[in-house]
Amino acid sequence: MGACKVDTAKDSRNYNVKYALNDVAGVKSLLRDRHRIASRRFRGDTAASDILIDLHSAIESAGLTDRQAEAIALVYGLDVTQTEAARVMGIAQKNVSETIDIAAEKICAVYIRWNYGEVTVELEEAV
Repeated sequence: MGACKVDTAKDSRNYNVKYALNDVAGVKSLLRDRHRIASRRFRGDTAASDILIDLHSAIESAGLTDRQAEAIALVYGLDVTQTEAARVMGIAQKNVSETIDIAAEKICAVYIRWNYGEVTVELEEAV
């Protein structure tokens, strides 16, 4: 009889993600993945808590306008699309995108001031 290999761990594959926090794209990626990182806290990952606390502090320290904070909260906090955020905010989707870009630049500037480089987070593959 032959042997059959079964991947019993296929539903829980983990991988490491690096976020370059001295780069706007890295900050946007961290914002995008913050809910997935938050779920790591409940599995005892204290580093995930530290990353989220630092992200919150960076957002608070960035001097965002009310519109920038609202756009970040809607798109990255409530996970609505930029189009839906634009409808809620009463502006065009293009303006939401530009507002988020400017906010991410300000958040990135905070991380640069703090001499942050990269952070690595172990995430589970979405199946």
